[in-house]
Amino acid sequence: MRIDRLTQFYPLTLSLLRMVAGFLFWQHGMQKLFGWFGGEIAPIFSLFWTAGLLESIGGPLIALGLFTRPVALILAGEMAVAYWIVHRPQAFWPLRNGGEVALLFLIAFLFFLAFGPGKIAVDAVLSKRFPGEQLLDNLRPAALSLLRIFTGFLFWQHGASKFGLLGGRMREFPDLTFFAGVLEFFGGPLIALGAFTRPVAFVLSGEMATAFWISHVPRGPTIWPVQNGGEMAVLFCFIYLFLVTVGPGKFSIDGLLRVKSGKN
Repeated sequence: MRIDRLTQFYPLTLSLLRMVAGFLFWQHGMQKLFGWFGGEIAPIFSLFWTAGLLESIGGPLIALGLFTRPVALILAGEMAVAYWIVHRPQAFWPLRNGGEVALLFLIAFLFFLAFGPGKIAVDAVLSKRFPGEQLLDNLRPAALSLLRIFTGFLFWQHGASKFGLLGGRMREFPDLTFFAGVLEFFGGPLIALGAFTRPVAFVLSGEMATAFWISHVPRGPTIWPVQNGGEMAVLFCFIYLFLVTVGPGKFSIDGLLRVKSGKN
């Protein structure tokens, strides 16, 4: 059995993804509870205040990898409710209803629920296991596919909008955003299908890192992603970095071709 060299790095990239997602989520809680990061303090004991409490506590727990699966379940539920109640009534497409961040957090937390925190986490150090974790371990291939498919779908929308679809504005050649649109329009479906996954994910991770530093950071008002609109770029960047190392999984075109060729 040949183990791909990149695969040995996936515990690191999984931990990086978990830490980044937890940190980004924590920012939303600080906005609602204390008005940090340009936010508005929610009335105490209101629905938004309760959401802020969950985010301010749950975000650091996810980042640390402590009680990861039960916390991820709670936060996934919060994001599902937020998306359905707040964003979904406004429009069907997540790009149009403002719910992209909530939806991507939902998918990420469902992934952590099934995949677990990884080896670089407090839970791993404490060898902490919860009832039903063995069943969740069996769902890891499906969770990886879910993360890959929904990430690719959400990413494709940005490319479509740059070609004048989904209410977007057509970008003109040779503007940089035109080339970004090409990568997003074609790269998103390739990721969703799991075709040429690792090289495509590598290119898209680099694109998102570049987009954050040359587009969102200068936009301001601060370097914090929750304020400069760069949250999606950061999440996409680290999800794609994770996919570079872990691969597409068996429920993918790459996986099917690998099985057909007789490789393990």
